[in-house]
Amino acid sequence: MQVVKVKVDSTKEMIALGKKLGESITIPVVVDIKGEMGSGKTHLVKGLALGLGVSKEITSPTFSIIDYYADGRLPFYHIDAYRLDSIAEGYEIGFEELFSEEAVVAIEWSDLFRELFENQVIEVEIIYISNQSREVIIKGIEVF
Repeated sequence: MQVVKVKVDSTKEMIALGKKLGESITIPVVVDIKGEMGSGKTHLVKGLALGLGVSKEITSPTFSIIDYYADGRLPFYHIDAYRLDSIAEGYEIGFEELFSEEAVVAIEWSDLFRELFENQVIEVEIIYISNQSREVIIKGIEVF
């Protein structure tokens, strides 16, 4: 499995890294994004969407849970599972079907739902280094 480690020092760099990742994705895949609250997960997803050719503004789906974007190279779902407490809630929402669709699915706070992933997975972990700096570890299919 390929592992890429990148240090980012700004929101702009996090978005650029996400864009590069999005540009490298050519098949349906789950992008499993881990990191503390405020670590930059949504900024990475903004870049990911840009790299996939999504033209709409990306915001965190904290309250809607799932946002869908159809205008990129591949259909794109952005999931924020922070408010969900059980795998049963994921089944009720339809995660099982989403994770097997011909789409790119980026999920934040995925711990309860990993067993539902059917597509290939790219794991992204964002680690605080300092107020502005993060280390981003990307594992999975050939990403860059």
